[in-house]
Amino acid sequence: MAVALATGACALAVPAAAVPQPELGPIVDSGSAIVDSGSAILDGGNIIDNGARILGSGSAIAGGILGIDTGSANGGIATQQCNASTMSGEEGVTETLHELGRTGPTSFVLSYDTVDVPDQIEVFYQGALIHNTGYVGGSTGVGSVVVSVPPGTASAVLVRVTGPVGTVWTYTVSCPA
Repeated sequence: MAVALATGACALAVPAAAVPQPELGPIVDSGSAIVDSGSAILDGGNIIDNGARILGSGSAIAGGILGIDTGSANGGIATQQCNASTMSGEEGVTETLHELGRTGPTSFVLSYDTVDVPDQIEVFYQGALIHNTGYVGGSTGVGSVVVSVPPGTASAVLVRVTGPVGTVWTYTVSCPA
């Protein structure tokens, strides 16, 4: 193929140079929920109730913060009904999903006993922190607080207890009145 160049009354024919095209490699499934359409945004789902866990369902922390749902695919987080006591004797982070039986707005009583070693109890609703006891233990380790749940569509809260070595604690999420 030739390209004609015209300058005034004179025309010049120049052969066109072939431009090499880059080869496309194979398309690889990265396993990413965003690329694989596992994302609630791409699927049109609710980010909190049906969303993909960006770090995978094997991460209890990421699953708990990003995807509070009441189904069985909740990243290995234990699920309990309200009014059931939760106990642990281990250090580290323990997360439990508590079914309240209703959506927000509502409120419930969180009763706890962190014995002598201070522990922190955090309550999340639809991924947002709604209550934090701070580290409580010893003389301040027994107590209860009314936790207000804002308007929303989820019927469960996630409780995360963080404790050091040698901790023993128990708490109860009471059913809303």
